[in-house]
Amino acid sequence: MPRSTRRRVMQGDGSQISCSGSSADSIALAPTTPNPAGSISRSHDRRPKTTAAPALPDYLVRHYWWAYLWRPAVWFFDHQPIIDCIVFGQYTALREQTLALLDGDQAGDTLLIASAYGDVVPGLARTVGPDHLTVIDVAPIQIERARNKLLKAELASGVNLALMDAECLSYGDDRFDSSVFFLLLHELPPPVRRRVVSEALRVTRPGGRLVLAEYGAETDRHPFHRWRPLRWLFGTAEPFLPTLWALDLDRLIVEQAAALGKRAIVDTHSTVFDGFYRINRYRIEAA
Repeated sequence: MPRSTRRRVMQGDGSQISCSGSSADSIALAPTTPNPAGSISRSHDRRPKTTAAPALPDYLVRHYWWAYLWRPAVWFFDHQPIIDCIVFGQYTALREQTLALLDGDQAGDTLLIASAYGDVVPGLARTVGPDHLTVIDVAPIQIERARNKLLKAELASGVNLALMDAECLSYGDDRFDSSVFFLLLHELPPPVRRRVVSEALRVTRPGGRLVLAEYGAETDRHPFHRWRPLRWLFGTAEPFLPTLWALDLDRLIVEQAAALGKRAIVDTHSTVFDGFYRINRYRIEAA
């Protein structure tokens, strides 16, 4: 029986939370069917320390079951034309600008925190190399979708897929050279968002980078921000998006890095769709 490792996670306000390391099954994809115990990754330290499946977070079950857990909806949304409509035709720009910031073979061991709809997972595998990519998600159906896309793209061999809660990653400190958020943070309640950012920074080594694609900050310039009915619609479909709009995301990342004895420095910032979306890269350094 796997042991559950427990540690304390420091928050930006100085408080700590107890973080259980019992995460989930880790599956290193291979061209052949894995044995019942799961195949072994060629890069052994990319596997989480434990194998107990994580519980689904309350916010995911309450607010996003229809989009990420219900199989008919997962099948529907994970079509490129559908996801492109959801982001107003900006998916290609978001994906390509995100991948460009990883600098290809300079990215090193790369962690995608939460799988994503569309073809960003195969895109990451092509960009950083399958042997250097780890994808985690707390929902088994999302890991299944990622696996199927990688197999279809003939990129499965070497990619490590792990069932894991992003609030409590079962990897050691400074494990990855690059960590990536792709349209995740707006779907998290503020306390969860803070913990997820902290965990991403914890596992990203000094000298590495954190790359994110996300909704931009709220402005009085973009019509989607100005028109109240649209704001209501966004807030209904994405209940935690308004808190991200109002958040100084750079400050949050800097504060969480400081709590871990690191510095996060914005070295690249770009916007898409007149600022409605942003793509940032943060250089991580020792404090």
